[in-house]
Amino acid sequence: MRIALSSALVLALLTPAVPARAAQPIGYPTFTGGSIPAAPAALSTGSTMQAIYDAEAGGTDFWMDRLLSRSGNDPAGTWLMSRGRALFMKTHTPGTLGFGGQVAYWESINDQPAFTVTASPGTFTEQVAQRWQAPSHWRSVHTSGNIRINQTKFITQQNVAVANLAITNSGSAAATLTLRATSPYATSGSGNELTGQTSVKNNLTTLYPRLSGDGFTATGGGLNRSLTVAAGATVTTKIVLGFVANEIPESLTEYNAYRGYAADTAFATHVRAYNRWWAQNIPYLDVPEPAIKKTIYYRWWLMRFNHLDADIPGQDFQFPVSVEGALGYNNAIVLTQPMHIDDLKYLRDPVYSYGPWVSVGQVSKGGRFVDNPGDPENWSNSYTQYISEAAWRAYQIHGGQPAIAAQLARYAEGDVKGQLSFYDHDNNGLIEYDWGALTGNDADAVSFHWRSGQLDRAESAYVYSNALAAAQAYTVAGNTAKAAEMQAIADRVRNAIVTVLWNPKTQLIEHRHVATNAHVPWKEINNYYPFSVGAMPNTDTYKQALRLYADPAEYPIFPFFTANQRDKAAAAAAGQPGSNNFSTINSTVQFRLYSSVLRNYPNQWMNAEDYKKLLYWNAWAQYIGGNTAWPDANEFWADWNAATKTIDYRSWIHHNILGSSNWTVIEDVMGLRPRNDAQIELSPIGIGWSHFAANNLRYRNADLSIVWDDPADGVTRYPGFPQGYSVYLNGTRAFTVDRLTPVVYNPATGAVTLPSGGAVTYSAAVPGVQAPAQVTQSSARIVDVFAKSGTNLSAANVFKGATTSASYTASGTGGAAAVDGYPINEPVWGTYGSPNAADWLEVNLGAARPVSEVRAYFRNDRAANRYRPPSSYTVQYWNGSAWVSVATQAAPRSNYNTVRFTAVTAQRFRIQVTHASGFKTGITELQAYTP
Repeated sequence: MRIALSSALVLALLTPAVPARAAQPIGYPTFTGGSIPAAPAALSTGSTMQAIYDAEAGGTDFWMDRLLSRSGNDPAGTWLMSRGRALFMKTHTPGTLGFGGQVAYWESINDQPAFTVTASPGTFTEQVAQRWQAPSHWRSVHTSGNIRINQTKFITQQNVAVANLAITNSGSAAATLTLRATSPYATSGSGNELTGQTSVKNNLTTLYPRLSGDGFTATGGGLNRSLTVAAGATVTTKIVLGFVANEIPESLTEYNAYRGYAADTAFATHVRAYNRWWAQNIPYLDVPEPAIKKTIYYRWWLMRFNHLDADIPGQDFQFPVSVEGALGYNNAIVLTQPMHIDDLKYLRDPVYSYGPWVSVGQVSKGGRFVDNPGDPENWSNSYTQYISEAAWRAYQIHGGQPAIAAQLARYAEGDVKGQLSFYDHDNNGLIEYDWGALTGNDADAVSFHWRSGQLDRAESAYVYSNALAAAQAYTVAGNTAKAAEMQAIADRVRNAIVTVLWNPKTQLIEHRHVATNAHVPWKEINNYYPFSVGAMPNTDTYKQALRLYADPAEYPIFPFFTANQRDKAAAAAAGQPGSNNFSTINSTVQFRLYSSVLRNYPNQWMNAEDYKKLLYWNAWAQYIGGNTAWPDANEFWADWNAATKTIDYRSWIHHNILGSSNWTVIEDVMGLRPRNDAQIELSPIGIGWSHFAANNLRYRNADLSIVWDDPADGVTRYPGFPQGYSVYLNGTRAFTVDRLTPVVYNPATGAVTLPSGGAVTYSAAVPGVQAPAQVTQSSARIVDVFAKSGTNLSAANVFKGATTSASYTASGTGGAAAVDGYPINEPVWGTYGSPNAADWLEVNLGAARPVSEVRAYFRNDRAANRYRPPSSYTVQYWNGSAWVSVATQAAPRSNYNTVRFTAVTAQRFRIQVTHASGFKTGITELQAYTP
């Protein structure tokens, strides 16, 4: 093996640089599948998505449903697209009336259906050819003799499963049918309702399911109804199952509402609410290639389908998160969180992009980022990731109080220092791995097969970019000392990348084999991460490394493999073939590389035509066989058949959100570049498109639209909009320039700067656009998310930094940890080992202060199994002679608890806890606020 490797290295050293060329030789893919539905409203200066919704709001047939609908026998499988904020079908059995398969509440509860319905007499068979589903609902037809049952079913936002059954008798005589609905989760009761109680996976929370049906009676553990259908008539009924959770009071409210609706009203209410969400939350994007436009909206749907908002008390899934593969691993895996955030930040509500980074920061205990512990069976590891970098870009888009930036900075600092502490074994500023899974590419990462042992890795580039994000966030938060510290760490990592991983002999970035101090000749796309984050010097010497992207035998545009293909062949010849898969995670890496290189490292080997091909092939891969009727984002693909141009293997996880792509259309093709100030910057990568538009992007406190209509082709693509490259703010035109070119615009003055040339044909001041830190985030959900993570966006915590004392303090814990302002999982004040049935933690403010609210954050450590929320607790103050309980108390929950009361003025406060049976109490944070 060593002889073969040495020969390969000699060959690499002697091979001359690949000459410049026009673009990689692969052409463009062919899409099939027929026409794609057109929107019912044209681009407008207001909200185009709202106009599209309004055009059809009086009915139940909506453009997004038609655009993404699937009919007949779906080659991707029988998955149900409709889901709630926590409830969905992990598997789905269409031939069974009701919700057959395996129902999940964040994850499969116990591999049983939600509820099923039987009809007798007769044997009912689903007519698969008549199956049709849209994102909002499913329709199927089931027949037995002269009886046809048309089923329409859906899951509402607040976790209510509804099945409407329209029973038609096509015979010449009346027919009597008995319907029976049963659920393994609701088996007790009388009248027309059954109830139950069940724990979800890993006992994260308890559900109280409730099953009811129109005209049904509860008998024998199920709901039963006998109905007679006259000849030629149709009778409609409805069955409703609510998965009620105490932490989501809306779940009971919505169940009761749908239980009371007529079937048609239930359907119309849901379908309108579901489609209204698109109008409220996503921007309208228009591009000239219909297949790419559909993948954009499919991606918006993937973000919604793979989103979990269970609000389960504790540090697992209390925060809204993006899960990697609801139909697969179904966990907030840190490797892919930044990729998700890059797309999610263009949803108009910042909760979708802020929730994931808040969640991962909370569960990582102030150290390196790790997977969500709610599902420890899946991965539970620390990976190469750029969460802080992506979160900072989300902050640049949405903005918010400096307290938000401070929270991000603290998480980012902990991650950067934690990664280096855990992985930088030789303290040279680079993280070291000896296992391909830690790159996220597993057996595709060829470099680990060269020699066993630790490798200094190019993925250290993400430690650099995350440190930069921490420095920028600390700057916004006003902590200049911490900003300088994190900048120094970034500089150290960058210097290590350039000095340790740069091989001057090959003029390439190569991983370093630590034990032998040898550069690893086998490479991946990961070797180019330093270019993606701007860590490499912009000189001709270092840009030589980009030459390999001119050769499809090294790095083809498609398939976008992990491994350098020449190195993969060398590894296979040496008996280490590994795997050679490709997926959207790989195309995301390549998009990031091209996005950076084409702007910051111009060279003779990579160009916009290559980027365009990547864009088209990435879209093509999302469709089964390139057929636009069947989008299916799998976890990965394999067995590319170059002769037939087909993907011969698509992996088992379907409709997966792995990777990202919408951001690159907005930021690269359309050109929007997030900034730290109040100016607007466009820097488009020109790919020859005659037109495009992004409408109603939420940019801090403004609605921003970008419109391009090429003046050179003589065709007006968007009536009412000028030719050229324009930006609109809150519906008002800000500027137009005559070509697709970089632009910097100052909304306060109307000044337009064109660093690469061009002419301004119109400009005007549009005041009011704010820098990120000037924005106030005040929506109830954002305020709630940050409160649960320990940040009050509108008031200062008077307990922070105060003196503490306690009745008992466990070794390794301390009262100061509970008043440091950050309720991440650790450090804590703990009572493990206490002999007492009750304990207390006191806070001494040093002087009397008025207090009207106390927030207590209770530890729930399911893994160590020592701490649970107390059975009860009391907030008290010292009145000068005795401890007095405040008037209002509350039942304890994991993590966030709030007690509000008539203000009292005191110097000393304490919380007294009565421990839960078999456990002790830990407090991650105790906060107080003045009236």
